Amino acid sequence: MITLFRVNTYFHVFSILVVLLLLKVPFISMGLPTLQPELEWLLVGERLNEGKSLYSDIWTKTGPLTAYVYGFVYWLFGRDQTYYELFALVLAYFQSLYFAYLINSNRVIIERNYLPALMYAVVISLSFDLSKLTPALMANTFLLMAINSIFKHIDKAGESSEHVFEVGLMIGIGSLFLYSFPAFFFWAILSLIMFSPFKGNQVFLMLLGFVLPLFVAVLFFYFNGTFNEFYHQWILQFSRLVPLVGSEIVGVIVIFLLPTVFAILGSLRVLNNVRYSSFQNRKHQILILLGVFALLPYFLSKPHGTYHLIGLAPFLAFYLTGWFIFARGAYLAEVVFLVFLAFVMLIKRQGLSPLIGNGLQHLTELRVNTGSSKSYVEGKRILVTGDTNDDYFTAKAGSPFVNWEVSKGILQHPDTYQNLALIYETFKAEKPDYIIDNEQVFPEIFDRIPELSGAYERVEGTRHFRLKD
Repeated sequence: MITLFRVNTYFHVFSILVVLLLLKVPFISMGLPTLQPELEWLLVGERLNEGKSLYSDIWTKTGPLTAYVYGFVYWLFGRDQTYYELFALVLAYFQSLYFAYLINSNRVIIERNYLPALMYAVVISLSFDLSKLTPALMANTFLLMAINSIFKHIDKAGESSEHVFEVGLMIGIGSLFLYSFPAFFFWAILSLIMFSPFKGNQVFLMLLGFVLPLFVAVLFFYFNGTFNEFYHQWILQFSRLVPLVGSEIVGVIVIFLLPTVFAILGSLRVLNNVRYSSFQNRKHQILILLGVFALLPYFLSKPHGTYHLIGLAPFLAFYLTGWFIFARGAYLAEVVFLVFLAFVMLIKRQGLSPLIGNGLQHLTELRVNTGSSKSYVEGKRILVTGDTNDDYFTAKAGSPFVNWEVSKGILQHPDTYQNLALIYETFKAEKPDYIIDNEQVFPEIFDRIPELSGAYERVEGTRHFRLKD
């Protein structure tokens, strides 16, 4: 297969699609699990299609562009998860081809071929959550465009500033999908300072490009009367970051260990090859720097899903390509690639349905437990308190309080007039059919709002509440 993809032919535009289908469709047929954050994104898209306003009628920490993309996909296909997986597959296909384009058009590697696309497709298939329709996957499209702009700036020896503005603009747009994406802004600044004749005014241009999409978003929510909610729910997320635990890191190491080892070996072969010019070597070093900064979104995000590390894909894909191009022996590259593919399929299966032990714990904890959904809430509009949102799997969000992390500051403190008034106005506008009160915050709320208490009754044998007929 390596030999086949080293041939530069447009036939491989279709070959890459076939590879992605082979790496994903078997697992779709097995039934890919829904993740906790994925269910929240779907609920946000669903409420947007009901005419609700983002952040005022939908309390969430989902990025604005992610929310509206999910709203668009929901408008097209509804809740059927298969279509979301296929939509993500199309996006991954585009990214794979675009990565090959930016590597070939910028002469980053000796040969012009489709190996970079093949490696990119394989890398984003390492874990089933990497190729889901996540904010990280959507933002990664703009990371690739930023890489392309940096490479073009280097080829022009820093004479033009237009590509510097493009870099900031692409990272700014990506940040509206993924909150931790601005980490790549510092990678871009450092890359241009270290590897190009960087001028002081170009720092301002890049910053201007980065701020422009954020400024447009601020204006949008300001004129929609929801800037205050946008500020507190999305912009202030950094105040709610939590540290990693050991089990999460171990699972990620298991997934990325083998490709990282081969990428490091590939980097040694590429960087020590005398056939590359100084301009090409600068691009190689920029990709190494990218690999370092791509770790930051993982540590700056919650939950700590593998999908937050998709920024590693360009670094891994390029240096895996380098290893296979310079592999010696007629069959060595082919045999190693087959072993690597087998590893990818095994790791993906281990995260989906464990063949060995308990699987990958950090992915298991992220799954929606579909078996815990209560039969009486099926098809109903509900409100769920607590960190898990499993009960929404067969129900709809019946209140603005979609995300518990954002909502708990209000619901857990009804002892202030401002919070109590907000809760009252919210329930006056929209009453859920059921309140799944895992955190037991509503007995105190009912004590303080008798009118609301009279509207609900306790579900027999539970701590939850049902709207009276």
